[in-house]
Order: sequence, then structure tokens, then C-alpha cells
Amino acid sequence: MKIDLLRVTQEQKSVIQNLARFYAYDLSKSCGFYDLFDWSFPETGFYEGRDLSDYWGVNCHPFIIRIDNKLAGFAIVDKAGTTKDVDWNMVEFFIVGKFQGKAVGVKVAIKLFNEFPGIWEVVQMPDNAPVIKFWKKVIEKYTNNNFTEDKKILPDPQPHENIILKFKSNFKTLASPESLLK
Repeated sequence: MKIDLLRVTQEQKSVIQNLARFYAYDLSKSCGFYDLFDWSFPETGFYEGRDLSDYWGVNCHPFIIRIDNKLAGFAIVDKAGTTKDVDWNMVEFFIVGKFQGKAVGVKVAIKLFNEFPGIWEVVQMPDNAPVIKFWKKVIEKYTNNNFTEDKKILPDPQPHENIILKFKSNFKTLASPESLLK
């Protein structure tokens, strides 16, 4: 299985916006009753999802994920941490359903951590148990348990609690995706 992580141009942003519909659907399974966002579907049945246009700025790095040249998801990394020492934040991360559970997400996460060395944060909604489990497992293995886990109230879009995993990625401790799958 060949995994490609491709930077997205402004002209390609509609691909991620379209995938975000499926991302929202996946999120609604565990977070659909979380009052922070409006998870209702319009009467047309055509769910738009949240507008991701703000993620095409100078400090944002959107990626499309392809597996064997097939569209398989997206990831967005930016520099907006919850503290000033954070270099990188995993803003959005989505793997299409048919590729979930096949270590694709692990491999993509490791590629991103290795590509952007520094202090990282990965923020999760407390109701999103599958995502919390995924990120904790990946980051535990990637850092050899050298990370912090906190709960913080974040102000936007309205005050809400999140789980924040924080760790350091650098070229001296690069982990290969294969080593994390053992």
C-alpha cells in the first residue's frame, strides 16, 4: 500500500471541503450530541460541513492523503497552539472509512510529525472516544511515552473542554511508521 501525503493548493481546497462532509458524518457518531457544533442535517440531506477556508493561510499546511493514488483523506497542520511554545497543531485529520483500521492514520501522522519538527499539540473533544484512543496510542508509541495530557477549556467557538496531547517531534528521534505498528 503506497501512501502519499500531498500539499493542497488554494485551487484544490474544494477537495478537502467535500471530504469534510464525510469527516463531519464520522464525528457525528461520537460527538453528534455535543452542543458545541450544530450537527443537524438540512432538509435537502446535503450536509455542507464546517467551512475550512481559514486553513489556507500562511501558517497552515493542508494535505490530501492518497493510497495507491486513490483519495483517502486529509490532514491540516497549523501553528495555532493553546500555549505560545507550541510549534504545530493537528487541526483536522480524516481517513476515509474504508482505510480506517489499516494503520493508514498511524503512517500519515508519523509522516506529519517527522516533517514538522518541534512542539506539537493534538486536541480532541472529550466525547470522541475512538479518536482519543487513536491519538493516545500513536503519540505514546511515537514519543516512547514522553508527552503530556491535559484538559483545557478552549474559548472558540464557545467555551468548551478538550483533551490536549502535547509532545516534541525532532529529527533526532524520528520514528518510522513501521516501528510503531509492532
